[in-house]
Amino acid sequence: MAEIHVTGLADLQKFLDQLPAKLEANVMRSALRMGAKVIEAQVKTNVPVGPPSGTNKKRYGGVVGALRDSVRVTTRRKRGKVTASVKAGGKTKRGADVYYAHMVEFGTAAHTITAKNRKHLSFGGLFFQSVEHPGARARPFMRPALDGQAQNALVATAEYIKKRLATKHGLDTSGIEISIGEGE
Repeated sequence: MAEIHVTGLADLQKFLDQLPAKLEANVMRSALRMGAKVIEAQVKTNVPVGPPSGTNKKRYGGVVGALRDSVRVTTRRKRGKVTASVKAGGKTKRGADVYYAHMVEFGTAAHTITAKNRKHLSFGGLFFQSVEHPGARARPFMRPALDGQAQNALVATAEYIKKRLATKHGLDTSGIEISIGEGE
């Protein structure tokens, strides 16, 4: 298991304690975004991309990689707490509705699909009132990205803070060292 080693944190904490809360939140928001971007890149690599479905072709013109395109980083500041998230799903810039992101990540159980409003379902030219869906196996792409890139994200976050405090706020950060080493 790898460990992250940081030296010079006492000096950094002393400086952060002197920063106004709003400035500190802005530094942290940007730093957390940098760390989340590392995970986002791995998520986009992990996402399964297949040919677009018939519905996708009709509604959105055959957007390939809609799930991958829906992956994004968001940051938020609420009640003095800053957070960053990597999200997948929702509407993409090209208009595709990726409502199924969680189904790809976690899979689905076998279930019945029933036609609504006295309509029918069509498969292969045949019409049905209901069909039995066998379910879908999980194809995780978010969790493996977090597991594999968490330490690199932490280092990216710390390096961003170090660089920003040196360039924009005049702190001498040369005594702060950040590295990943091997642990037990």
